[in-house]
Amino acid sequence: MLVEIKTLRIENEGYKRNISLNRIYVNASNIISITDYDGATSFLLREQSNLSSESFSLIKLSEGGAVQEIIAFGSAEQIFNKLNKVSNGKRLLND
Repeated sequence: MLVEIKTLRIENEGYKRNISLNRIYVNASNIISITDYDGATSFLLREQSNLSSESFSLIKLSEGGAVQEIIAFGSAEQIFNKLNKVSNGKRLLND
């Protein structure tokens, strides 16, 4: 089951950093863990971003034998609730 997650994107252009949110779709069964991530807030405060007052989470995804980490928009609880809402709908047998 795919779920939409907004991720923090930081592009470094040398003298300037562009900070934005991107949408990605993740297979919910590949999510290993979700934790609140305060490191994003302190970075965004230093960059004087308008996103500094928002909450972010660190999501660990399984990619075969490797683990990828993404910084997602929203608290761990918000993302967990979103995943549960998606998975409570109609499902196929053996899904």
